[in-house]
Amino acid sequence: MFSGAYDPTAPAEVQWFPQECTDCERKNFYAVPQTLVMAQRTYPGHTLIGNVETTKRKAKNEVIRQLKQDREPARDAESWLIRFQGRYLPQYWIVLLVKKNTTLKAVDNALRDIWLECCGHLSAFTIYGDEYVSFPDDEFGGMSMNARLGSLLSVGLEGEYLYDFGDTTYLTFKVLDIVPFSPKGRKSIELVAQNDPPDIRCSICGEPATEICTECLYNDVEDPFFCDTCFEEHECDEEMSLPVVNSPRMGQCAYMG
Repeated sequence: MFSGAYDPTAPAEVQWFPQECTDCERKNFYAVPQTLVMAQRTYPGHTLIGNVETTKRKAKNEVIRQLKQDREPARDAESWLIRFQGRYLPQYWIVLLVKKNTTLKAVDNALRDIWLECCGHLSAFTIYGDEYVSFPDDEFGGMSMNARLGSLLSVGLEGEYLYDFGDTTYLTFKVLDIVPFSPKGRKSIELVAQNDPPDIRCSICGEPATEICTECLYNDVEDPFFCDTCFEEHECDEEMSLPVVNSPRMGQCAYMG
């Protein structure tokens, strides 16, 4: 098993497949050669407030514009705008509106709900070199995710997050801004923008793909994506498949979206 997924939208020369990292502090960590990381591109998406087309680079300004149209600013309301993206699959990104003093644990839960959860795996944030883990342990260390964001974050801060210490999904995050708005309702976190699903096509017929063959994926087959019809005729075990979903965890562990 490995720490990422094949990128069907990238040209062949920048495709990546992970290799075992012998320098990592924890067993089962995997890393990707930096020479194979995709070059920065503009990745399209939409705001979930107003449903306006945007891109990853423009999302901050568009979200703020839509917030001003959608709700009144409040004197005592301050929230972070935080962008998360796949570390090695940057075409997958989201922007969260997070109340200023929300806990890291609440953000962890939101990331699991939106993008990651499959089997209740452990997770961790890295902020200023400190690791905040979902279940701190005296033997392995790590700080509690009960820490509040108001004392940790600042605009422009960048950090890392990982989910599952075995078949790991790696994310990076950046604090884009702090704004005088609260998440809708009485929530502490609101998803306010997200990438559009990448256009992934069946390797046989070219129709939109719905299944990823994990057996092909783990064996480094060039294109492991299929539509329902073509997957029925595929030679691999029919149980060795996962759905194509809009998440950087697609194709990992038992993630179904």
